[in-house]
Parts: sequence; structure tokens; C-alpha cells
Amino acid sequence: MTQFAIGTLACAAASAGAIAQPGFDDPPMHSSVELISETEGLNPETTTKLAFVFELDEGWHTYADTINDSGSPLLTFWSLPDGIEIGDPIWPASHRYTQAGGVLDHVYEDKLVLTMPVTVTPDAEVGTDVEISASLEWLVCDDSICVPQFDEVSITLPVVNSSKKSEHAGLFKETREGAGKLLTGGRDDRITVEWRGDTLVLSNMLGYGMSFIPGSDCTKPTDLYERGHSDTGKLELTFDFDDDPNGFVEGWVRLHKVEGQTTVPIENKLFFFHLKRGMKPSLIVGDSH
Repeated sequence: MTQFAIGTLACAAASAGAIAQPGFDDPPMHSSVELISETEGLNPETTTKLAFVFELDEGWHTYADTINDSGSPLLTFWSLPDGIEIGDPIWPASHRYTQAGGVLDHVYEDKLVLTMPVTVTPDAEVGTDVEISASLEWLVCDDSICVPQFDEVSITLPVVNSSKKSEHAGLFKETREGAGKLLTGGRDDRITVEWRGDTLVLSNMLGYGMSFIPGSDCTKPTDLYERGHSDTGKLELTFDFDDDPNGFVEGWVRLHKVEGQTTVPIENKLFFFHLKRGMKPSLIVGDSH
């Protein structure tokens, strides 16, 4: 636990308009975390997945690594043995969380499964066990109070020539399947995408409302509090490309039912896209047309 990290979480709690509880050295836990693996072992020269699984008390939320007006996302400090490399976490789609005064955050409630790739280098010795551990610091809030959380997690896995799926493999599959359908410009997208200068227009004709959830690397939208949610079936999102002329627009569109509207039943209500200014959706993320 570092004083800098404590200060970061404390400032986030204060800026959220909530009161941080005293006693940061031993704060009350309103969440728990576990480190799990998709496979029972690790194979040299291969990549598999690990995941932090957060369980949150009812009524509490934690923050996504994206555009937030107040809350702070997870801080991770890894302790890794030789031959083990951990990639960047893969954040799932979050939910809009608004507060009085135009405050907008993107949060997770109940449960967060945060996956990350783990790669074993060729010099890892088959037949040995490796311990992967991490110190974690994150923030949880309810409607009135924010509390920093601290924990340490670890997992010990054998280095083997071949490995079976672990008991948690189903959760990893469920997480991948829930990542959202990629917008490709095809007829089954359910959402149309059109650029008008620096404004991205997203529409559906199915009677659903729409919300935009920015990804971690998204160019900053203008007035996301007002323009990022609509009950009309259309979003008009303008982005600040002046400071980021080569930036991407990355994120999800989430469809929601609107009271009094008749909707067409559809299987997918979450859609992902990654576009450059003026780019149309493609089967290949990052491809331009």
C-alpha cells in the first residue's frame, strides 16, 4: 500500500461528492476479489488468460478505466516470476452512472470480471510451479459514501507442455461472449453509423433507446452527460479531435427499452466499434473504407 495510491483514491472519493470513511489503513470491505486462470497450467511460448473477479456488495459500485468525472479505476502492482509477462487488462462494457450537477461516471455493479493475457516465455522451465501475485487498490461507492479497498491476490500454476481448461473456463467464455457484437457495416448490425464532420451519428429503427459507453482509448466526446444517452433511437456524438487528430472513437452502444415504445425482439443489445474519424465499420477492427 502506497501513500500516493491512498491519496489518489481519497481524492477520487472526495471529488465524487461523497464522504470517504476514515481509517484508510483498515477500511471496511464492501467488495472482494479473486485471481483465477482459464487453464490449469501455463505452457511455454503460449498466451492464456487470467482474471480478477470482483464481487461487490449490493448498492455499491466501482469504476471503469474510461472517461469519469469523479471515480478512480483499479490500480494494480504485479509481482511476477521470471518468464511470466502480463498484458494490459481487457475492460468490459460498463454502465452510465449520473449524479446531480452533470456528474457522469462509468461503473460496474454486483460483479466485474477483468481479464488480462499472461504469456510464458520460452525459457520457462517445464515441471516448475510459478506464483503470480498482485497488490490491488480500488474504490467503491454507494449513493453517499466512497471507500478505498486494498487487497493482495495470488495464484500458483505449474509450467507444463500442455494444459487443460480450468474449472473457471466457463466464466472466461461467458465474459468473451458478453463483450458485445462488433459493428461491421453489415445488414444485421441493427445500428447504422454515419459521420457528419466530427460528429458520429448512431441510429436504430427498432424502437430502442441508446447509450454510448466510451472505451479506455476513446477520443474525448463533447458533453457526454447530455449527448451520450437518448430515448429516441439516435445518438449524435461530437469528439474533440483538435488535440487528438489521429485518435480513435472506441466503445460500445447499449440498447435499452423505452417505456411506451414497441420494440422488436433482438438477441444482441450491446455493440462494440473502433473507428477513426470518417471511417465506416469494418469486419477488421481498425480497417478503413
